[in-house]
Amino acid sequence: MGQGSDLLAVSRSSAVQVQSNGGRSRGSGAFVGEQSILTCFHVVAAWTRESDQVRFSIAQDVQVVLPGGEVISAEVITAPTDSDPSPLEHDFAVLRLKTKPRAAKTVLKLATEKDTPSVGDTVVFSGYPLNAPGLVTLRGMVAGFDATSALMFVQAPINKGNSGGALLDTSSRLLGIVSMREGGVSAGLDQLRATARQSAASGTITFMGVDTVKATADMIDTIDQYISTGLGYVRSIKFARAYLERHPGLLK
Repeated sequence: MGQGSDLLAVSRSSAVQVQSNGGRSRGSGAFVGEQSILTCFHVVAAWTRESDQVRFSIAQDVQVVLPGGEVISAEVITAPTDSDPSPLEHDFAVLRLKTKPRAAKTVLKLATEKDTPSVGDTVVFSGYPLNAPGLVTLRGMVAGFDATSALMFVQAPINKGNSGGALLDTSSRLLGIVSMREGGVSAGLDQLRATARQSAASGTITFMGVDTVKATADMIDTIDQYISTGLGYVRSIKFARAYLERHPGLLK
């Protein structure tokens, strides 16, 4: 397939939205099997780090929403373990749908080591950024890699909600999983937001009828939600591919 409508159709017909109401999380994902969805671990789980210990909690109410609106419950089948922590370390998760989807979909082919992209290559991804009421498909360009090639840098408007989306090359191969954006509020603003939320619980300060404490926190929320530098990070598919090779049968 080329860079035209076929590639975009594959991206869109393989994409889904992944959500957890209990975990208050929402992201994107893509079909990698008839009832298997690949997404980011952080979309379906929360974790904290205490010294050298990492504690995580996987959402039990994961739902997958197809572009046509079909909603299917799913379970995470790639929980990290002491013997194989790679889903946590490399931010990927495979979900198994509890029922077969009625709607038509495309199952993606994972890229191999021979399909390594180069700087300047065109890439495409689909997902549900921000509060978009429908599926959004975007083009981007490979902009670079980290020293280990674990992360790919992509010149494209990656935003909250894109996490878990499948990054495709012009042959429709799954190169990696959209993981995070560059940008966001500073540590100082984040601390100011937390302080403002705590202060709002004990009292308010108004100026011309405006609650200035709440307004400050809301303003930082808005900046954090919508700021984008046009650069995002994608986790290489090699980690998820290696995991699936170590655990054959997960996609059946």
